[in-house]
Amino acid sequence: MLQTGSSPPRLDGLVVLVVDATTGIGRELATRLSAAGAIVAVVGAGHPDRGDDAATNAAFLCKALNDAGLLALPYRIDIRDPAEADRLPGQIAADAGPVNAAVVVLPAPDAPGELLRAFRAVSAALAAALPAGARHIEHTPGGSAGPDTTTAGDRSWLRSVVDGLAADAARATSR
Repeated sequence: MLQTGSSPPRLDGLVVLVVDATTGIGRELATRLSAAGAIVAVVGAGHPDRGDDAATNAAFLCKALNDAGLLALPYRIDIRDPAEADRLPGQIAADAGPVNAAVVVLPAPDAPGELLRAFRAVSAALAAALPAGARHIEHTPGGSAGPDTTTAGDRSWLRSVVDGLAADAARATSR
């Protein structure tokens, strides 16, 4: 059973893209955003150092979220190809509506430098491709490399992202 937290702020209808959303803090963020009512584009980040299939992981997470009555759509990008990130907001807009925010979970600090550079290049391409007014957020997890290491700082960051997006949504609807 998925744990979605208690009484999250509402993000109804907000479209949020999360890169590297299939494990660890990215998975937890995607789950929290979905529980808050966001439409989450779960993006599996494929790369040679990955020991599993990013596309399959994205599909499984979306199925679990959808089975819980939440809305999530699976996507996959090759982290070595920033052009894929450039096209991603358009693909998501066609499927779910314009992207309101994109979150990129970067590799842990002890990950190989080449992998971190590839994630940063994809993040920059994604930021440039977002619609005007969409938020771009990057986060480097506090733990060591590994899919299931979440620190207290990471948990605080998760809350701040959800709360910040809810505040943005509330301001937008009050205008």
